[in-house]
Amino acid sequence: MMVCEINYEEKETSLSEYIKSLCEFENIDALYDCVKTLKEEKTLDEIKQMDDLEMYEYFSKSENKTRK
Repeated sequence: MMVCEINYEEKETSLSEYIKSLCEFENIDALYDCVKTLKEEKTLDEIKQMDDLEMYEYFSKSENKTRK
């Protein structure tokens, strides 16, 4: 039985469902790098306040970095 749950957009998602969704993501290395960079540079509150464009810019930089 899975006991870990992740609160995402005010609905709970089981860890297994969350991982299944991540497995569908095409460039997981860029996603990992993006999250790692965000956590190093910003607080969780700052990350939560970011809009889609700001988030895309971070992801795009990570994509370029992981392609090299």
